[in-house]
Amino acid sequence: MSYFMDLEPNCRQQVEQQGYLIPDELELDEVVPANEDTEFLPDWDHVLAIINCADAQSHYNSIILYDDQRLLKVRPTPNRLLKRLRKHFPMDYYNDIRHTMAKALKMKRGVPYVCRDFWLMPAGPVVATNRSWFRWQYKRDIWDFPDNCSRVIVDHHLVLQWPMSRRSVEFRQELCKAIAGFIKQQTALICPTFDMADLGEHHSEETLKKLMIKIEKYKRGLILGKVGFMECTDEVDDDLNHYRYGQLPETEF
Repeated sequence: MSYFMDLEPNCRQQVEQQGYLIPDELELDEVVPANEDTEFLPDWDHVLAIINCADAQSHYNSIILYDDQRLLKVRPTPNRLLKRLRKHFPMDYYNDIRHTMAKALKMKRGVPYVCRDFWLMPAGPVVATNRSWFRWQYKRDIWDFPDNCSRVIVDHHLVLQWPMSRRSVEFRQELCKAIAGFIKQQTALICPTFDMADLGEHHSEETLKKLMIKIEKYKRGLILGKVGFMECTDEVDDDLNHYRYGQLPETEF
């Protein structure tokens, strides 16, 4: 079976011979498919890695690696791509994660992006004010640490090697768990506490239900404001109120 069919043939042959891909060593001319859209949005649900190429003196600044081994070089930098996470997910990386949750948890470096089961952690050094990112599938990925680097087996067949020590990887994993745990903790606070009878007997059932919805949303907004969210948009409110983090096992944190 051939892997990474989007790579230039010599590069693909080398990857197949060594048995793993080193994302941070990929050159832009080794990736064949390209996208010229400056407003490019990845298929976030299938992104496995964002590879930083911002120092390559090219109008391409990132390589996207998808979980089906597709590769694509694109014009936006990794930093710009992170800003566009909000177009797909309810959490904004800079406002909600870095400036709110990370500050609450006293995180100063290596802040990951965590939303539902999409856990994106920084991988490797900062180069040209950008860095590469890897989607850690915390329930499935298998890690090995040879020669002070890190290899991760994704879906039992795809192997990536990152220039990070075991200690560095485990540090990033703990940050991911801390963010997920914080979200889960705050979600537990967001629940209806009013009883219909508390609102009086002189309203129709339909009116009371509408009033309840407004009261509950207002209360959730107050709670989110207390923990530091910049804004309680409908998307953030919906995401947290539907307990989409309830599947995270307690033992993970």
